[in-house]
Order: sequence, then C-alpha cells, then structure tokens
Amino acid sequence: MFMDSLNAVKRWVLSPLRSQPTTYGHITSPDSMELRNLTSVQRESKDIQESSSLSASKRSKIKQVSRMPSTTAERISVHRFTGWRTGVLHFALWSSLVFLINLVATIWGSSSSRPNRGVFYEGDCKHTKRLNSGIHVLINFLSTILLSGSNYCMQVLSAPTRKEIDTVHDSGRGRWLDIGVPGLRNLRYIGRRRLVLWCLLALSSLPLHLFYNSAVYASLSSNSYRVFSVSQSFLDEDLRLPCPDPSNKACDQRWRLLSDRPVVLQILKEKARAGELLRLSPLECIQQYAQIVQFERRNVLLVADDKFFPPAENSTLWKNSHVYSDDRFSAKDVYGPESASDAYAWICGGSSGGNGGGSGSTPCSDRIEDIKKSPDKWKTGFVCGPAPANTSVGRTCKNQGWPVGYCLSESGEPHCKLHFELGIAVAVTVLNLLKALLMFCVAFGVYDEPLLTIGDAVASFLHEHDPSTQNMCLASMSDFKQKKGFRTGPRQWRNETHRWKDVTSRRRRTTTLITFLVALAGVCALLIVGIQSVPTKSSILRLAYGSIDPRTSIAGMPNSTLANAVIANSPQVILSLLYFSYNSLMTAMVMGYEWTSYAHKRKGLRVSARPEGQQRSTYFLQLPYRFGVPLIILSGTIHWMISQSIFLLAIDFYDALGKVDDSYRAGMPYASRDYRTLGFSPAAIVSVIVMASVMVIAIIGMGYIPYSKGIPLAGSNSMAISAACHPMGENEGDENERTTAFEKLQWGVIKTSQDGVGHCGFSSNHVTAPVEGAVYTGAKE
Repeated sequence: MFMDSLNAVKRWVLSPLRSQPTTYGHITSPDSMELRNLTSVQRESKDIQESSSLSASKRSKIKQVSRMPSTTAERISVHRFTGWRTGVLHFALWSSLVFLINLVATIWGSSSSRPNRGVFYEGDCKHTKRLNSGIHVLINFLSTILLSGSNYCMQVLSAPTRKEIDTVHDSGRGRWLDIGVPGLRNLRYIGRRRLVLWCLLALSSLPLHLFYNSAVYASLSSNSYRVFSVSQSFLDEDLRLPCPDPSNKACDQRWRLLSDRPVVLQILKEKARAGELLRLSPLECIQQYAQIVQFERRNVLLVADDKFFPPAENSTLWKNSHVYSDDRFSAKDVYGPESASDAYAWICGGSSGGNGGGSGSTPCSDRIEDIKKSPDKWKTGFVCGPAPANTSVGRTCKNQGWPVGYCLSESGEPHCKLHFELGIAVAVTVLNLLKALLMFCVAFGVYDEPLLTIGDAVASFLHEHDPSTQNMCLASMSDFKQKKGFRTGPRQWRNETHRWKDVTSRRRRTTTLITFLVALAGVCALLIVGIQSVPTKSSILRLAYGSIDPRTSIAGMPNSTLANAVIANSPQVILSLLYFSYNSLMTAMVMGYEWTSYAHKRKGLRVSARPEGQQRSTYFLQLPYRFGVPLIILSGTIHWMISQSIFLLAIDFYDALGKVDDSYRAGMPYASRDYRTLGFSPAAIVSVIVMASVMVIAIIGMGYIPYSKGIPLAGSNSMAISAACHPMGENEGDENERTTAFEKLQWGVIKTSQDGVGHCGFSSNHVTAPVEGAVYTGAKE
C-alpha cells in the first residue's frame, strides 16, 4: 500500500513534466545534452557505432549520447539543479531567509505589548544615527539580494529557447532574438508562463525600490532653549525676579508675557549652585550651540566678570538683578529656510555685520566661522523686555553685546528615535514573500532550457544546425537587421574594422545616452533651484552627506512620512531603469569582445550549464568579473549617494523645559510637535552628477575601442550567431560534429573547395584566418 501511494505521488509530480512539449536547448555534456530529435539521434548513433571509420573515442561519445534519458521528465530530474536552476534555487532560498527576517521584524515592531509601538529605539542621538546607518546597510544588503535574484530570474525567463529561436528564424520575416543580453525584444516570443512570471517579478520590484528604505527611519529631537548673560555675582547671590511665577495673576501682565523665562532662570540658578551645569569655554560654547538642530544641550548661562556689567540696580534687563540679557532659540525655526539660517542669531548678537538677525542682515550661519577665530573677543546679548505701557508692542529688544568669559550649559535629555513604519513593513514583507514564491516557481515550474549566453547558442547550433542560415557564414548582425532575404552562394571577405559601439544598435545607444543626459540635466536643474532657494550659500556647500539641516529642506512637502518616503525613493527607481539600460549596453559590447576573440585563440565555450570537456563556466550570466564587479560597486555607490542626496527629514520639537512642544508658531502651517519633510544634500547631489557623468563618458569612450578583425560581428543577434555555426558547410550531418561543442574551438576558414570558394565556421580542428578579397560561402541577395 505504501509503495502504491509513493508511485501515485511520483506520477502526480512527473505528470506536468511529461505533459510539456519536448523542447531542447543547448548541450551540456555527452550524458545530458538535449537533442531536438532524440529518436533520430539514437538511430544514427547506433549506425555510427557499427562504422569502422570512427575512432574509439568518438564511438565512446556517441554511446554516451545514446544512453541519454529519453523523456523530458527524466532529463530535468537528472539535471534539475545544475546550471541556471542552481542559481535560481539559491536566490529563492536566500529570498526566503530575507522574508523570515522581515517577518520577524514586522511582528516584533507591531507587537501591542510594547509600550512605545512604532519606535525601535529612543535615546542618545549619536547612537541613533549609528544605529540608523547600520540598519539601512542591512536593509540595502537584503534588498540587493531580492533585486539581484529578481533580475537573474528575469534574464533567465526572457532568454529564448532553441525551439523559440527556430520558430522565429523559420518565419521568413528576417526576425531574430537577443541572446546573452537583458532586454525586452524577446518577451513577445517567449512562452506565456515565463512571460507572466517575468511581469510579476518586474512589477514587484517597483514597490521595493520605493518603500524598503523607508520602513525604518530616524528622527532627531530639537530643543528650544533660553540664553542669559549674567555676571559672576548671579551665581553667588539670591535670585531676585519681578515675577518668579508667571502663572501668578498678581504679576503685572507685561511680566506674565515672558512665559517660561523666570522658571528656566530659577532652574539654571539651582543647577549652577549644585554643580549640575557643564562649564564650557567660549569656543566650546560656540561650537556646541551653533547648531540649527540642537539635540544635546538646552538652556545656557553666559557668565562674565562683574567688572564688565553695570551695578545690579542699573541692570538693562531686570533692575536689582545680575541678569543683563535674555534671548531664546526656537526649535520650530526649521519651518522656514530663512529663519533656520538665522536660528542661533544670538551668538552673533554682538558682532559686526548685522544686528544678529532680521531682514537685510547677513545670517549668523555665514558669520559663525569668523566668530570662532576670535572666541576671546566674543560678545553677544540682546536686551529684551516689556514695552512701555502706553505702546501696543509686546516687547522691545536692542543689541547690547556683553562679553562671555565662560558658559554654564544645561544638558538636554536625549529624545532621538528610530521609527518603524508598520504599514510599509507589511507591504515589503508581502512583496518579499511574493518574490520568493516566484523564484521557486521559476526553479521548479519552468521546464524550458533557455540559451543564456553566446556559448550556449554556439553549442546548440553546432550540435543541431539551423537550416535557415546555412551557407551564410560571412553574414553579420548588420545584414540581418536590414530584414532582407539571403541566399547561399559566394561572398567576398572584407576585413573591416569595427568598434565596440558597432555591436549595439544605434537605437539602443541613443536611447541609453539620451535617458542618462536627460536625468543628469534634471538633477542639475533641481540642484540649481534648490541652492537658489537657500538664503545662505557659503556654509551650505560645507555640509556633509545626508546632514539634517533645515536650510536644505524642500518647502511645500506634506507632513506625511509615507508620501515623503515615496518621493525620496523615486530617484532610486529611475536609477534602476538607467542601470538596466547601461548594463545591457555594456554587456553587448563585452559580449562582442568575447565573440571576436574566437577568431584569434582556440578556447572552450562559456556555458550557463555545467561545463563538460573543454567548456568553461560562464560569468554571472554574461558580463566578465572585471567589468561586472566594478559596475555593481559603481551602481551600489550611486544608489547610496542618491539616498544621501534626497532623504526624509524628521524632527521632533521640545520646549525649554524638556516637554514636547506642540505650541503654535507664526509661519508654521499648523501647530505640530514634529516636522516631516524632505531634505537634500548639495554635496551628495554634486557627487551623483560627477559619477553619472563619468559613467556616460566611460561608455562613450568604450564604444570607440576597436575589435580584433577576423570574424563577422554577431552581437546578440541569434541569426548572426547561427550563421557562424555551420562547420561542415554543405556537407553537414557528420556525427563527429555532435561533440565539437565540448572541445576548444576557433572560428576561421575550415575548408576551400576546388572552385576556390571557402567556408568559415567554428571548428575544433585547424582553421586559418579569412583572406581579404577571398570568396567564401554566403551571398546577400
């Protein structure tokens, strides 16, 4: 009973394989090569074995051919996970591991038992930045696995099978398919199942580009604070304020308008006496507080010797007190680039060049470097107080310029956070699962054997010749692109010089370069507009990559994480499309180099399946490592630069007392406790422009590298590749040719007939170079 059940399961598993049409692709070895007509080959091999003209080694190879599995199911089961299927299965397993990581992170992030759901971490801002960088390195690594696996499977799915090539060639319409390069040409000719899988893989990549990097993001906290210029006596004597408690209605209304100032001053006084304030030199004080986003420090006392101040009874701020100046830093100044540029104007209050802020003055961010050069001469201080009772102005301020001997700074509680967007995480996890399932479908559900490389195509055409290109050995890709008929006959060899660009179509080159140039022009235009909208220029260009600076925020963006995430990551999608075109163009050029090398050196074919005999394993599909690895590194670098060029800018506001600040401020679109918008980094954008320009110049320069002469250019054109793979000319069919693909090959003149007409092709035997002006088989109508 158990054996009957097992056999039933076996029949059920193999039934889809047996129901598939018998399609054969390239050869992998004498034991596993897939022939278009297996029964015929077996009969022929039997006859050849009986022939005394064959050597023992040749007979041995034909015996191996005759022992091939006789059904599609058996052939696939024997070599199920060799060649490209091994790569697809590996990517499917890695994608499953990525799915498990994403699933665990999503479940943990959505746990309702956690007190602060949606926040991974809250605390020190520097640690938050490092943690955010580390998590995004991991996210980019995981997304690289998913997207690389997806691209690998898409190239496998779009690669044509031998049956599809024969169908297109036999149509008599001059059509051809691409071999060895990624592209869209083949999609209209491949099977429906492969086309559906290709489309699903392509469509699922778009949301991953848009959302994956935004599943986790960091927000900085920005503290509003008070600044007081005081004499040394302030620290030693009792604090005397006209209204120490602003909530006391008995106080004059003018003093109650001062809000938290008396409370903050009282706290600073107590902390100073208790030694809880950090003492800073003038230079250290400037460096610590010249920050548009202040997340480390809070309220500060600027202390100087009594001799620099008038007596307490003559205090310009509060009579009978040793407090002579008062100012404040508002964290919510980030809502406008102009106010952000002058957010810490109090530092420049006593310097020349303006009144420390306001219309018509030079922003303090442009003068701060000059102040740092002479910290011992630093003076600052605005004296602000209630306006006279008979005026409608709430308060008046004037520039005083008090000296600073040292600072006593209050530490701010760290409130920087690492946020987790549950909705985005769920979407990414679902897409991750979809990609993994699609990859398993490709590994287990695609029974065709595609020709992924020119080595695969040459091996297939050598084993089973294509009658549609017989006796056309000098035909090149340019001949077939004219879509005109060809006939057999003599043709004169012209040893022309070709360059790398000639192996690609003019349309492909033009499309790739124009899209790159348009993208570059767009980036340059946005950079110019962005810089022109910034009030201050000199300090902006010194900003580091990805620096969170409200001066470089993009105005008019919605206060929405999801909307800003989509906008910030949209350039990643554009870059991926550009990289696809660029990679396709470079692959075609390098493949042309591989092709022309067969005219000068005997070597084995590079095949995507398990190499046998003198065959060699292919590179990652087609691009050699010396080109592929730098290109991948360059692509990853530009992706990272773009992530640093435009990014989500998130700031949470806290008031001078350390509480969440949800108050309304003039100029803000609404009262809010946080700020979500987009920021840009001019330095990173310039780097992207430079790197992209280098890529464009490099591909143009590579296009003018000359190929070695001696063989017609085939490119990725299936017709041109087929035309070069008729080693016996008009007398094809010798079984010796069936094992040629496993030996070292060279293209050249194979034989010359008595009438002087030669024939060229791939051969494992001795060949000679074609002679200029000589006639070889293959003439254009």
